[in-house]
Amino acid sequence: MISLDCLPIYADAGFYDMEFEERRHELPFFHRLSTEIGGPVLEVACGTGRLTIPIAQDGVDITGLDVSRPMLERARVKAQKAGVRIPWLEQDCRSMRLDQSFALIFSATNAMQHLLDIESVHAFLCGARQALRPGGRLVIDVFNPVLTKLLRKADDRYGFKTLPHADGGPITVEAGSEYRADTQILHFDLFYIRSGELLRTKNVNMRVFFPQELLALCQWSGLRVLERLGDYDGSLFTVGSPKQILICEAVS
Repeated sequence: MISLDCLPIYADAGFYDMEFEERRHELPFFHRLSTEIGGPVLEVACGTGRLTIPIAQDGVDITGLDVSRPMLERARVKAQKAGVRIPWLEQDCRSMRLDQSFALIFSATNAMQHLLDIESVHAFLCGARQALRPGGRLVIDVFNPVLTKLLRKADDRYGFKTLPHADGGPITVEAGSEYRADTQILHFDLFYIRSGELLRTKNVNMRVFFPQELLALCQWSGLRVLERLGDYDGSLFTVGSPKQILICEAVS
């Protein structure tokens, strides 16, 4: 399996929280699933608890798992301030060591795309399947690849987003990306700029999953796909959907 290369981009947990503090649009989807199932729930790649903590605040028995120590350290502090008790597990999702089974396991917001090779994806999916209770559900959440975006060249920088409420003033984020077809890896260079000054850069690699490939990976890993959604609003997956959200169960 290819070693994880994403740890450096999550080393500054405080900056991560600043960057994503206004992102809320996927929370209602995962909140609804968690409350409907009722727990226990496992969030894989939970980060600083951006989703985990609000779900726990509504009484759901939820555990957070992440490989990044800085992210989990910040999650613990945030959970204490929020008045919720959440078990936090510092583990690689490809070799999870769990002492209980779960009614719902989810990995949100493209986190699975940090697994860059088939062996890593298979290891995670098999481990998650084994950790499901009878009748339990695994939710996978990755982006749906768009050909025009895959054809971009690394030196064609474009405006990616703006962080209007960053400490010290707004930050503009520019990106350059390039798709490497031999590995199916989409490489991003992100440039964080304030008033013309480059503050920091991030180098991100994400595995691209094509729709039929993702279905085949689930089948290979002993999972049956029950629903295939195209966004957090619950709409069905179509060719133009921004997301691939698969709700799966273990094959008995």
